[in-house]
Amino acid sequence: MTAACASMVDDGVIRGVLYTVDCQTRAYAQGGYMALTSGSSVFQSALTALLTIYVALVGYRMLFAQGNTRLSDAPIIGLKIGAILALVTSWSTFQAVVFDLADRAPVEIAALASTPLQAGGASTLAAHPIDGLQAAYDEFSQTGAAYGKIAGAAARSYSSPQAAAAEATAAATGVLFLSGAGVISAATLAIGILTAVGPVFIALALIPATRGLFVGWVRALAAAALTPLVAWLLIVLMLSVLQPWIEALAAQRVGLQLDPQTAMSAAALVFVFGFGQAALVIGACVMAMGFRLPSFAASAANRASEPAAPRPEAVAFPQSPLPSRAERLALDLQRDQAQGAARTRAAATAAAAGATRREISVTVDEGRRLGDAYRRPAFAARRAGVMR
Repeated sequence: MTAACASMVDDGVIRGVLYTVDCQTRAYAQGGYMALTSGSSVFQSALTALLTIYVALVGYRMLFAQGNTRLSDAPIIGLKIGAILALVTSWSTFQAVVFDLADRAPVEIAALASTPLQAGGASTLAAHPIDGLQAAYDEFSQTGAAYGKIAGAAARSYSSPQAAAAEATAAATGVLFLSGAGVISAATLAIGILTAVGPVFIALALIPATRGLFVGWVRALAAAALTPLVAWLLIVLMLSVLQPWIEALAAQRVGLQLDPQTAMSAAALVFVFGFGQAALVIGACVMAMGFRLPSFAASAANRASEPAAPRPEAVAFPQSPLPSRAERLALDLQRDQAQGAARTRAAATAAAAGATRREISVTVDEGRRLGDAYRRPAFAARRAGVMR
């Protein structure tokens, strides 16, 4: 594999860098994965320990009803363990699900999205982006060398238009390489390294405390995968725009009628697309940061906490979730205390009412006796007069 990758070096700077990096990265990713999962007893022991700890935690939560883990979550837990074991023990599964998805899928999507620019035949450079990049790089390099020769032979001055055109085309050559082959090769290398150590981060997804490392790994891999996608799209657009300028530069160079303004305009276009490439790379990183790992337990808890739509016949009697045993005991104690306090208040009120009634009756009886005392002498006197 190394000899086959080394044989591509003499096929031009752009082609050699892209093909060699892609070939070496695939070989490195596969070799690192196999060495880590098959030949490393440390990783196997660590994976066994993580599985044991995870199963013990799940069993403890189910046994003592801790957290949101329920028996109904057992199929999801089993599916999670099976998916992790499949990814960390089989290179073919890992290659299809992770490596090819990150390395090949973005390029294929970019090819489909750029079909309108490639199918019309208006741009031969955009029809084959790698060959087009190589042709544009070679033309800017040769044009810069031609302007440098003219500027050095004519005036020996760095302030002449030919010297400025030579500097601009030389800088455009570097920007063209960095924004094209450089960005894509760097993203490919990142994909290879992240996939080589991928089994470690996939295994860390088992434990909730280390799941954040897995999420970070997925975000980094997504950023490395989105970078070639946006980079190839911009490269195809750049080649479509630059083709007339490159043809003009080639015609002027062959005819020995170099126009510094044409060279500087073409270089300015390369600079603009270089800044656009940097902005797209930053945008790819920002998009990758939006990844969030779904939590089935949290979703179930949220669904349970959401109030259900009231039925017409049950509006006056809202339903609440069943309390636990400790909550029921606390509620019973509070209810007993409230009932005892109510009975005490009722007894005190009854006693006060009885005392008030007794006082009223005593007052009435005394009034009656006093009234009889006032009435008796008059009655006795009246009675005595009648008797007379």
